[in-house]
Amino acid sequence: MNSTRLLRQIRQLTILLLTAALFTASVLQAQSSRAETVERLKKHVEYLASDEMEGRAPGSEGNQKAANFLANLFKEYGLKPLGDDYFQEFTVTTKVQLAEGNSAVLRHNGEEYNWETGVQYIPLAFSESASAKGELIFAGYGISAADEGYDDYQDLDVKDKFVIVFRGSPDSDNPHGKLANFAPLHHKVRTAKEKGAVGIIYVSPSDMKDELLKLAMPRGGKNAGIVAVHAKREAVEKLLPEGRTLSDIEAEIKKEMKPVCFALPGWQAEISVTLEFVEAATWNVIGYTPGTDPALADQYIIVGAHYDHLGWGGANSRYEGSDPKIHYGADDNASGTAAMLETARRIAAAPLPRPVIFMGFSAEEMGAIGSNYYCKNPLVPLEETVLMYNMDMVGRMEDNKLNVTGVGTSSTWDSLVDSLGAAFELKISKTADGLGPSDHASFYTQNIPVLNLFTGLHDDYHKPSDTVDKINFGGMATIVDFAEATLRTIGDYAERPDFVKVKTSERQGQRMSFRVAVGTIPDYSDHPKGMRITGVKEGSPAEKAGLQGGDVIIRFGEVEVANIYDYTYALGKYKPGDVVDVVVLRGENEDQQVTLKVHLEARN
Repeated sequence: MNSTRLLRQIRQLTILLLTAALFTASVLQAQSSRAETVERLKKHVEYLASDEMEGRAPGSEGNQKAANFLANLFKEYGLKPLGDDYFQEFTVTTKVQLAEGNSAVLRHNGEEYNWETGVQYIPLAFSESASAKGELIFAGYGISAADEGYDDYQDLDVKDKFVIVFRGSPDSDNPHGKLANFAPLHHKVRTAKEKGAVGIIYVSPSDMKDELLKLAMPRGGKNAGIVAVHAKREAVEKLLPEGRTLSDIEAEIKKEMKPVCFALPGWQAEISVTLEFVEAATWNVIGYTPGTDPALADQYIIVGAHYDHLGWGGANSRYEGSDPKIHYGADDNASGTAAMLETARRIAAAPLPRPVIFMGFSAEEMGAIGSNYYCKNPLVPLEETVLMYNMDMVGRMEDNKLNVTGVGTSSTWDSLVDSLGAAFELKISKTADGLGPSDHASFYTQNIPVLNLFTGLHDDYHKPSDTVDKINFGGMATIVDFAEATLRTIGDYAERPDFVKVKTSERQGQRMSFRVAVGTIPDYSDHPKGMRITGVKEGSPAEKAGLQGGDVIIRFGEVEVANIYDYTYALGKYKPGDVVDVVVLRGENEDQQVTLKVHLEARN
């Protein structure tokens, strides 16, 4: 037996012995102590998911109260600030609203008709703030997918004109429909822009509610480059030639699966859109406890959870009601925040050999903006971070089941998670990948090992019904025990944990089913020059081509990229085997323009 293998077995035996000792101590723990843990967790979740917090949306009063709550507890527990205080402030765009100057005038053979904002039509949040004037063309579903045998624009000249298009797709009733990828609003507006239209007017088909879309913050890009509005069916019906109805047109398209498109003679639209985007401050809340071993003082462990949620709803809400309601976010993520706080209390009372930083992230629901901000503006060097341990939605444990992701990001995680899972009688479901829709992914893309705890999705996800009464506080207490045992074991490692980059699939973070794989990881925060990426996936076409975390993509093939909407639109234009020139900006000042050839592969 070689020495390396012997050392590894000794280390694993040590972990198991420590685990057994921790578990024995847990079993012998007084019932009153367990009850106190449950009571603290419940108290934290009840406050964070209360009416007073109003859903903790970034920039809101409830979000600020939640940040102060975390900071006060950090101070109470004895955690130290890394700077002058516990707050790392940054700004986010929290609201879009109509400013002065919105109007829609329709003219027909000398007659003028004014649409009332909020009654017949509503500007959309990704519209360009501009005025546009042009003739009207009905362009079916506004889909150009020649490779799929369907193209509404095939025989249309829409240059300098407004297009009226149905929302959705003609095969929306088919779960395997090929046109679903082309149905999103942002894809249609990008297609209309590419075809030369000056504006787009969406109208709902009969299988959707004929209600004006809410003016909600867009995720991925504020300005689509042309004017974009949504109109009521009754308003659009009046523009159609005599004898034509939207229902008949829709039925004809679906029956034959062929476009029905035509000009609207004599009609002209002049539409002005003026949007105002409101910026507000929010905070990552950060405190730390120093380690006990001076030799490990530059090896930090980060323990995090996002404390923000959706406020009264917004673009990411799954609530279908018409009356605004608070989205309490008891599981997402008051549960993870409470678990992080209880873990901080315990670690502060009995520090580890390594220093531990505890973080409450904001703006996770907007695309992990808070954790991305920290990674761009770290308070300790990222190369001195040996683990990011994340807790996101840990309040709905059933049958002792716990999902642990990121177990492949260090060679020591797998056996550790297995042994601790057995010790705490947990049914562990493991995922090797360090990516995923939470804050740990921001650190993984910086080559930092990660672990993420999660008890699973449920029907209350992103709905007002995610409430305190559905939280399993006993299960949360077990998860905190598991988290503490994990941290104490890693915190006592003689050697720094290694980092392993896991080969990942395109499924992580993808909402649309494209034919091609690229392997870029978008940064969802707004960027004035293009779409910034936080990293690339192991073995992906992006990595092979030389794309790097921090690159700002400004062109993908023929498509200029200003935001993630443009990028996803570009992906839909290509097929496996295509070689695409991708132009990026890189360097400290993002002033180096580099062109890379990406060989696109088929998605798994």
